[in-house]
Amino acid sequence: MLDSRYGSIRLQRNDGGRSFVISGESIPTASVTRSGEHAVRTDVPIGTRDGRHLRLLIDGKGYDLDLSPGKFSRRSYRIHITGHDQAWLFTAATPHAHRLVEGTRHTGSNEIGMFTADDEYDVVVEWTDEIRMAGVVAHKVDSTPLTCSLGYVLAASFGTGAQLMLPAIFAGAAEALFPF
Repeated sequence: MLDSRYGSIRLQRNDGGRSFVISGESIPTASVTRSGEHAVRTDVPIGTRDGRHLRLLIDGKGYDLDLSPGKFSRRSYRIHITGHDQAWLFTAATPHAHRLVEGTRHTGSNEIGMFTADDEYDVVVEWTDEIRMAGVVAHKVDSTPLTCSLGYVLAASFGTGAQLMLPAIFAGAAEALFPF
């Protein structure tokens, strides 16, 4: 993958999806690894959204993952990341993309970038250049090599995007009533 700010980004999917590793010429290596023997969720590339069975490392340092279950609402696809006096939120923004924000909630002026992953684990990012609110340019958070690694490894490991709740309920009901 080629990132507009950080150059070449490499993704390795190891052990049948138990580990995703991101590395690049100007970013630290980041990995998410699944441990333990438990039921694997096929809708999640890493196989689980249970933080007890996941480990996030960036440049060899561990970070805590607090994952919502990923069910019907967009909010249920949130991932809180904390460690080393830092905090981020990786949250569904559209049916296809997640946004990475600095801090524990999206305020409109703390967005770092929007990440989109496809079924082949390719990730594309739109770095946030400028945030306009009510015609005024708001403070923005610049990306760093660490947040680049973080966003890419989360997008590849957990996928991106989520439907709004009502369309998801209708889609689930239609599938149940009219299986193909």
